[in-house]
Amino acid sequence: MHKSVFFLFLIGLLSIVPMQSQVIRIPEKFDFMSSPDQYGISTLLRLYFEKYQYQAVIMTDVTEKALSKKIAPNEYGVIIKKKSNFFITRMQVVILDYEGNEIAVSPEGISREKEFRYAYIEAVRAAMDQFTALKNRTLFTTNTTESKPTATTAETQLILEGKAPLPERKVTLDQYLEARTLSENSIGLYVQKGLAPILVLYKTSSRDCFMVTQNDAPKGIFLYRNQQWFWEYYEENQLRIVPQYIAGL
Repeated sequence: MHKSVFFLFLIGLLSIVPMQSQVIRIPEKFDFMSSPDQYGISTLLRLYFEKYQYQAVIMTDVTEKALSKKIAPNEYGVIIKKKSNFFITRMQVVILDYEGNEIAVSPEGISREKEFRYAYIEAVRAAMDQFTALKNRTLFTTNTTESKPTATTAETQLILEGKAPLPERKVTLDQYLEARTLSENSIGLYVQKGLAPILVLYKTSSRDCFMVTQNDAPKGIFLYRNQQWFWEYYEENQLRIVPQYIAGL
């Protein structure tokens, strides 16, 4: 009995592998995003790096453009190169050093999904799944030791395989409206700590278009284009087009 317990304990110790010493900084908001961690892309990248035993950190309130100023000499950053048209979305994940030099570049991840949120997630997954340097743990030429990845949790593996939704990420709502489901056909938009919606959106036949009401009166439409939500309505016979950042939509 004691030998069995000791054997299991030894196996547990051998399965513990230290994380790679390099720290990878992931911006909370990439250039193609209109809100922090939109579609859970930053979270998805962090899960991939952690799967292969890299220390990955999402930098709060940091955009892709500002990332280089936040990286220390012993750290690395992540950017995404995106090419897309009406028919196809292409993405490459790039690892940079603190001087902005490209250390490693993934193959292109490709998606033919028309909806942005699905296309971006599918393309990032495809890029990371083909990233040989990541899988072989050879992203950095300064590595002198090789470590084996530990087993990922069942939940994380399902997320990486696209079989489970990304974990919900709480966003500070000082600058964003929060979307909450009201009914099967309607969504409420709330300010931070708001108890009642300031706007109510009603679904249409398109995922990228909502009818808007304010105080139960029609108030234009919400449209999603160029990776951003816009609120369009008339005021004093003038068309108003207002960019609107929404968390959870």
